[in-house]
Formats: sequence, structure tokens, C-alpha cells
Amino acid sequence: SELTEETIMKFDEELEQFIFEYYGLIFAWDEEPGEDYMEQVKTISEKYNAQLDSIVEFMMPDITAAFGDFSTDEIKEKLGKPVINYDNGQVNYLQQSFDDIHIFTFEFMDDEFQDLKYFSMDG
Repeated sequence: SELTEETIMKFDEELEQFIFEYYGLIFAWDEEPGEDYMEQVKTISEKYNAQLDSIVEFMMPDITAAFGDFSTDEIKEKLGKPVINYDNGQVNYLQQSFDDIHIFTFEFMDDEFQDLKYFSMDG
């Protein structure tokens, strides 16, 4: 049988956002997205996954300064599922497993995930 991905848009009361999970990525919108959101989700998830190594490299100096040395693969694993908010161009890691108090966030300025800014660890 063919693997099917759960494709139900739902409103998350806690986040107060519409969320949609797609192959291990969580997408979030403040307002319910238009009908073309699936195309956006596919494009963004492709770009995110293609750039994941460089995304990790971007965050690595701050992560290793705070938590010690980890390989790129270890960091990927510990980051958990990203919550990608396309409206405000932010990626949040709400379930990262380096500790249980910080939320990791960065902003992406382009759809290619090549222009990244403002990494922070808020706790």
C-alpha cells in the first residue's frame, strides 16, 4: 500500500495558528491560508530540506557555544520538527532536545533558505 501523508489543516489552540504537517515539517499561518497553500508547502519543504546542512551551519556557532560540540547530523536530530511560519518568514524549533526551556528561531529572507538572519535561543 502507498504511504500517504496526513494532510489535514487544523487550528492549534495553543499556538493560535493554523498548522499543517508535511513530511516532518510543520507549517503555521496566522490566518487560514488560501487554496494554493499546498504548492507553497511543497516548494518550501523542498527548499528547506535541500538547504538543511547550511541552515545547521548558520545556527551551529551559537548552538555549540551554548551546548558544546555536536556534528551536523546530531544537531539535525536534536532540532526536532521545525515550525515554519511563511507569513512572517520564521522557523521555530519548539521541540528541540538540547534542553527543555529554549525555543530556537531564525528568519529566512528568501524562499531558497539562503539568506538567513537573526538566530536566537529564547528561554
